[in-house]
Amino acid sequence: MFGMVLVGCGDKDTKPNTVNSTLCTSVAVVAWADDTLTMNAPMCAGFSLAPRVLGEGSLSVDFVETDDGWQPEITASTDAVFRGLVLEGTHTQAGSSDAVLWRQGYQSWSFSGVVALMPLPLDDEGVPEVGGDGDAAAVAFEKDGTSWWMGAVGRDDGASIFVGALSALRTRFFVAFDEAKMWAVWGHRGDEIALSSGETMLLDPVWFSAGSDAETLSVSYGEAAARRNGVEAPESRPPTGWATWYHFFEDITEEEVRENLDVAQALPSPSSEPAVDVFQIDDGWQKVWGDWTADEGFPSGMASLAEDIAAAGFTPGLWMAPFYVDRSTSTYLDNPDWWVRDVDGEEIAFLNLNTGDYAVLDATHPDAAVWLRELIASKVADGWHYLKLDFLYAGAQVGLRHEDVTGVEAFHRGMSIIREAAGDAWILACGAPFLPSLGYAQSFRTGADIAFGFDRIPKLDYLRWAARSSAARAWTNGLWWWIDPDQILVRPPFTDTEATGAVVANAVAGGVWMLGDDLPALSADRLSLALSEPLIDMRGMNGHPRNPLSFVSGIDPGPPFEGVNPNDQVPTIWDFDDGSVALLNMSSTPMEIEGPGGVELLSGLRAEPGVRVLEPGAGEVWVP
Repeated sequence: MFGMVLVGCGDKDTKPNTVNSTLCTSVAVVAWADDTLTMNAPMCAGFSLAPRVLGEGSLSVDFVETDDGWQPEITASTDAVFRGLVLEGTHTQAGSSDAVLWRQGYQSWSFSGVVALMPLPLDDEGVPEVGGDGDAAAVAFEKDGTSWWMGAVGRDDGASIFVGALSALRTRFFVAFDEAKMWAVWGHRGDEIALSSGETMLLDPVWFSAGSDAETLSVSYGEAAARRNGVEAPESRPPTGWATWYHFFEDITEEEVRENLDVAQALPSPSSEPAVDVFQIDDGWQKVWGDWTADEGFPSGMASLAEDIAAAGFTPGLWMAPFYVDRSTSTYLDNPDWWVRDVDGEEIAFLNLNTGDYAVLDATHPDAAVWLRELIASKVADGWHYLKLDFLYAGAQVGLRHEDVTGVEAFHRGMSIIREAAGDAWILACGAPFLPSLGYAQSFRTGADIAFGFDRIPKLDYLRWAARSSAARAWTNGLWWWIDPDQILVRPPFTDTEATGAVVANAVAGGVWMLGDDLPALSADRLSLALSEPLIDMRGMNGHPRNPLSFVSGIDPGPPFEGVNPNDQVPTIWDFDDGSVALLNMSSTPMEIEGPGGVELLSGLRAEPGVRVLEPGAGEVWVP
């Protein structure tokens, strides 16, 4: 069977980030024959991959072409247990520069960006070690050369190959590359699927393409995945808002919320849209995780507070972690069979850096499902119409449940319950597995936190980490959801230059515009910067990072590690479809960047095209 994939680069002729528009002008042919899957794009890229089924019993595989990709069919000729499918072989791309990997992390907080190819450690099955898909601490174990759900391997001066699952309904999926070899892997993360003799199982289809622009490939893949999952582009613009977390953290009280509400209500709205729409309360309002009632710091109760927020003209927003329940709660103590267990039958525990002791809710248990549905529906009924749902990866953890399902299948069960119970309420998915979250949320957190309870001071290192994540996942913005690059911090000790860079870094993301500082404590100048109307008006416009494969970073577990070893690289020039150009210097030293000329939005400066010297943390937006 043969399939044709267009890999032309005609669009490159009109884009400023052209690298080599003479490559990849042919048509790539993808074929499944003689138990081998091949792609051949002459003078561009190609691969040759052979399948290997992991499990017990007699299992075979066939690949069937779908509308957009290739779907594996696993057939058991005896009673069998399926544990994984591996495609493995060699790959090539045109170009002379070193091949790199545009990788995606497992969930919101995982490292996503462009990394160098490294020798890959293999497990006992000869499959690259991947890591990263356990609890929140698992982000520390993601590996160089691997990418969750989808990934692109390519050369900055040449061609790229993109491989991605079109859906994630049955198993996990990851890809891995070294300089010559590549792997695409379904499952192989602990789930087992029993098959009867003669039974055929369909796995999620995979999409392949090649071309000279890795970002264009990412968008084309995103469009195919959206079609496959019946997801339409967002109709409304990304929201603006304010949230409590990055100044107050878990120490928030109703009094502090109301002080900020008063300031937010008095903010001028020079345009037809409010300066701030969403007013969101984060972690700290509840008694404990799983007892989602107001603690003593919120004496009015959450329904009354939501009513007052709405009366002030805002959309009330509330944070919850619906798949985790504290072991001290009556919900946990009264329901011993609601919790996900490991293969040894022990409950999976999450300590959250020794700040809690949580069990994982089993959404396949009928009574637990009712509890989850009523929890979400009750908060929406109380007036909370913007739900920041956090630590969602927990719903997908591999384990034993009431029903015999994979972790990914359990995630879809839980998220379907949540989505239905939320009705028209906005869902921000946070700490959420990337591809499996498609279709459940209007916005998606694309990186780790921008500050931490143990380190509450805004830092350029943390901003750099977030901006690199935005660049890696910006292609989903306005296609799958609106991306949420995390809240904007402009308070001291950020200098005026760094504060400007913070808002420009948010503008290039093109998604949610959420403030995170204590509004009464902000100076008028910093508040005005955070509410810059020209930048806020850019919401919904994607910034395209120029030459993204040339910004190679070092993988690490999170922003604090960037402070120890600052090796993240953020694209310096971003192009918008309206002709605007953003310049960013997220490094720790001054940088010369070729400016487009025109008028700079924030300063009003007029300049001819030419070299601009940007100080560390600086950002500029130029219009023709």
